[in-house]
Amino acid sequence: MIDWATHNLIPLGQFLTAVGTVVGVVGGLWIKNKRDYNSMQKYIIDTVRKENQETNLEIKQVKQEYQEFQKLHEAAVRKLNEQIGLKEEENQRLRARIRLLKAENDAYHAKYGGIDYEGFLEKH
Repeated sequence: MIDWATHNLIPLGQFLTAVGTVVGVVGGLWIKNKRDYNSMQKYIIDTVRKENQETNLEIKQVKQEYQEFQKLHEAAVRKLNEQIGLKEEENQRLRARIRLLKAENDAYHAKYGGIDYEGFLEKH
């Protein structure tokens, strides 16, 4: 019986030892891969988080620059509108002055007649 047990159980033990070794190696590799995967995930998450923070800072800076530009633009538009308003007022005053001068000129011509420039130029 010992011969039978020795003859049949030794290969079974060797087989179980080989299976245990394979399971140990595969399990070790799986754990190593899992650690590497977790490490890679952590690296990716940290990298994305860092880039996200940098991008958020850049966006915040661009928004501030845009707001400053918008204030400058609004101030320039306001100043130009004021200048346009002043020029329009000046234009209206000049048009009124021209109408007065034209009326005065028409009254002068009605009273004294036209000026003969050709005759005036020939005499002088």
